[in-house]
Amino acid sequence: MGLERRGNGVYYYKKRRIGKRVVSEYSGAGELGRLTHLLDQQSLQEARQEKEEKQRSFQAEKAKQDEIDRGIDAFCQEAEAVEKALLLINGYHKHSRTWRRKRK
Repeated sequence: MGLERRGNGVYYYKKRRIGKRVVSEYSGAGELGRLTHLLDQQSLQEARQEKEEKQRSFQAEKAKQDEIDRGIDAFCQEAEAVEKALLLINGYHKHSRTWRRKRK
């Protein structure tokens, strides 16, 4: 998007891509073009700020979820250690990733 000087006038064109081509849309000339340009710049800045806010809230939520996941992982490791200890105490051994009772 931008103001373009053509001849003695200043014109505002919006550029957009359609497939592989870039198409210019006329939006205004002179003061009207400048005002349209300023309004578009302001709306772009607001959209960027909104996108950054969403990204920050997503990162905060992701950090919370990661903390919960770490807690769950720690709990599962402790539970597996207790399970292994109980099986060993009760006479089991691990054979090819399966627990089997020891022969007497």
